[in-house]
Amino acid sequence: GDPQPGGGGDPQPGGGGDPQPSGGGVVLPLPKEKPKGVSVDFLCFEFQKQVKAVFPEYNNETTFEELGAWIWGSYNDRQKAGGPVNVVDLFGHKTMRKGGASLCDAIGRKYPCSVRDATIFVSWAWRYRVHDFVVALFAYCVFQKVNPKSVFCWICFFNNNQHVWLQPGGVSNAVEIFESNVRMVGTVVVVLDKLDARLSIYFSRLWTIFEVYIAILNKLKITIAPMEAVTDATIELWFRTEAHDDQSHALAKSLRELMTIDMKAARASNPEDAASIRRQVEQLGGSQPMSDAVVKAFASMTGLDDLAREGCQ
Repeated sequence: GDPQPGGGGDPQPGGGGDPQPSGGGVVLPLPKEKPKGVSVDFLCFEFQKQVKAVFPEYNNETTFEELGAWIWGSYNDRQKAGGPVNVVDLFGHKTMRKGGASLCDAIGRKYPCSVRDATIFVSWAWRYRVHDFVVALFAYCVFQKVNPKSVFCWICFFNNNQHVWLQPGGVSNAVEIFESNVRMVGTVVVVLDKLDARLSIYFSRLWTIFEVYIAILNKLKITIAPMEAVTDATIELWFRTEAHDDQSHALAKSLRELMTIDMKAARASNPEDAASIRRQVEQLGGSQPMSDAVVKAFASMTGLDDLAREGCQ
């Protein structure tokens, strides 16, 4: 997720050794095994419990961007984000191995039942509130009728070794590593903050749009997990179940707004990431085919293809 460098992950077993410096950043070995993920159940309960215990500043308004500054930022970063004075080693991931480890690795060591092969790749943004994000994932499990303990999420915040990804220059081959991970996980869940695309953080970020596009090109399953508080009938529409006709018109309006979005205007916080993504998009045919494919996918995911087409006429 953005605004931090998106995609990628820790070097996987058999991945080819330590990170190597290259130009402005490091080059990580491409993953050769299916990446791990943290269970939705753990994220909703134990993770928030532990975060509250070590960060008294944490509340339901805290964003991942702020939490990331508290965990990995400098003293000035932590103070600017309203965080602690002292460094906090959450789950022991800073001292787990030389150079630090990902939160996912550290959680897996302390709570082995909460980390397994990832079953979903989560597309999202660091500007989301932590509480709203995990609630959306829990709601996804409820409406999909799956046990939150059996859904394991690949989430860049947890899976990337941020001690590497957040250093100056970042990771030079972020796009390649990301593409490998999304293909290996095989299912993408879009945690969408706003139904109205004009107000959405999600649709303003280049990484999230690109994530969906790569999933489309690889013919992967994509599902929406809405983060916005909506009625049960509306949520059912997003999960392609039965709902009342009057609810469909509100979502159709949202889709019409989506279709006016200029994907070229989307941004990534890391300029090197943005340049890499745009180069890759051009190699895949350009930004307009990407825009068309993403719009079509969201229309399909909501089950409102016909109404969306009517909105364009």
